[in-house]
Amino acid sequence: MRIALLLTSLLMSHMAVSSDDVLWQPEAAIVPAEVTEAEYSYQQQPNNLESAAKLVEAYLEVIRRSDSHELLQKARSIQTDVFEHPNSSTHIPWLIASADLYQYQHEFEAAQKSLAAVIAREPRHLRGSLMLARIKLAQGNIDQARSICANLFGHHELGIVSTCLLEVEGREENPQPVYNKLKQLHQRNDAQSSMVVRQWRLQILAEQAILLGHYEEAQHWLSELPEPKTIVEQKLLLDSFLFAPSLSVPRALIADCSETVVDAIAVRLARAQQTIGGGCWVDYAKQRIQLREIRNDKLHSADIAYYFTYVEPKPEAALHWAEINYSVAKEPFDRKLLEHAQALVSKQSNTGVE
Repeated sequence: MRIALLLTSLLMSHMAVSSDDVLWQPEAAIVPAEVTEAEYSYQQQPNNLESAAKLVEAYLEVIRRSDSHELLQKARSIQTDVFEHPNSSTHIPWLIASADLYQYQHEFEAAQKSLAAVIAREPRHLRGSLMLARIKLAQGNIDQARSICANLFGHHELGIVSTCLLEVEGREENPQPVYNKLKQLHQRNDAQSSMVVRQWRLQILAEQAILLGHYEEAQHWLSELPEPKTIVEQKLLLDSFLFAPSLSVPRALIADCSETVVDAIAVRLARAQQTIGGGCWVDYAKQRIQLREIRNDKLHSADIAYYFTYVEPKPEAALHWAEINYSVAKEPFDRKLLEHAQALVSKQSNTGVE
C-alpha cells in the first residue's frame, strides 16, 4: 500500500460522534467519485473484505471534513455486517479500516483490539503501528507510544519514524527543542514527502506551535494545509487566534449564519463573536450546549466544557465536563481545557462568587 494511503487515519478528528445524534446534522456532504466507486464495488461484492475496507476508508475521508452523520452510519452498518465474516479477525486491510472507524469515535479499546490483531501478524506494520501509537498518545501513555514508534526504526522511512517520535517527545516537559527539531525535519523533507505525510507533519507543527504560544507560526503551518480543511484543522486555526493575546479572529473565518457547522466549531465561533459584541453563533452555541447538557451527552463533553470555560463561564459545569472529557482523551488540548476549568473554580473559590 502506498505511503499516501497509509497515514490518512493519523489526521484524526478529536471529536467523538454520537450514534443517535439527531439534534442536528450537517448538510449532506458532496460525495466524491472515489466514494461512489467504492460503494459500487462493495455492492457487487458484499462479502469481499477488501471492498468493505476500501469503502469504510472512503467514508472516513469525507467524514473527517464534513462530520457526515449519514456516512458515519453507513460505515458503522458495514462494520456490523462484516463482524460475522469468518475472516474479519485476520484480514489486515479490514482490521485497519475497522480500527480507524473505532478511533474516530473514541472507542479506543475496540480500536486497539483490532490493531493488536494486525501487529500480531505483522509486528512492524506501518499504518497499524502509527495508529496504535496515536491512540496511546490520546490516552496519555507516552512511554508506550514512544516504544511503538522506535520499533519502526530501520524498517520504514526515517522521516516518517522521526515524525512519529517527535510527536511523542513533544508531550514531554520541554517541548520547545522538540518543536525546533520538527521544523528542521519538515524543512529537510518537505519536497520529498507525500501529501499525506506532509499534512500529518504540518498538523503536528501547528498543534505544538499553539501550545508553545507561537500563534503566528501555527497560522503559517495551517495555511500550508490543503482545502477543505478537516474539522481538527479548522479547530486549530480558530484556536490559534482565540488563544492569542488579541483574541481577534479574522472575519473571513467567521462562518455565515446561514451555514451549518459542528458543535466544536460553533462554540469557537461563539467565543470569537463575543469579542466583537455578539452574533448568531453566540445564540446558536447556547442552544446546542443546552441540549447537549440536558441529554448528558458525554460524547460531546469537550465541546460542553469549552463552552462553559470560555464562552459562558460556569466553573463547576466547566470542571465537570472537562473531567469527563479528560477521562477519555488526554491530548494536550484536553489537558489545557481541564487546567483552565480548574482555574475558573479556583478563582471562584478565592473571590467567594457563586
